[in-house]
Amino acid sequence: MTATDTASTHSTGSTAQSVEAAVTDLIRVFKRPAMQRRLMEDAGVAIEFGAYWALGRIGTLGSCRPSELAASLGVDASTITHRIHSLERGGFVERSTDPTDGRACNVHLSEAGAAALARLREARRALFDQMLAGWSPDEQSRFAAAAERLRIALEGEIREP
Repeated sequence: MTATDTASTHSTGSTAQSVEAAVTDLIRVFKRPAMQRRLMEDAGVAIEFGAYWALGRIGTLGSCRPSELAASLGVDASTITHRIHSLERGGFVERSTDPTDGRACNVHLSEAGAAALARLREARRALFDQMLAGWSPDEQSRFAAAAERLRIALEGEIREP
């Protein structure tokens, strides 16, 4: 494809529309309860569906206030409170007093939570290995680079309060 072809495709919006549709579909598939159920079954982890994403975020953020977790996931504080309670009941997270403000609490992964998250991430990696088995190393590298470039661009468009 030449620069002229690229420019004309972008001016009509068809390439951008195709990318938007593909990304939207990928997100939808990954957020489906059936996908979460499969990953949890493969990992041998039983958690509430909505708590799946919270567990991963806590693993990425480390010890954090519930309000920080809610903001990072883009959900309401009441929603994250329910998710944290579910994870806490399952022994996946623990609460501790915030060292900078004794009135507040932080949540962090318990040993069981860290182990469960590691198994979930391994199950997800195995799924990707399976899905990409027919792709050449070059195709995989180009896709990863394009996805990362798109993620960076999308994050640059976020206007958080």
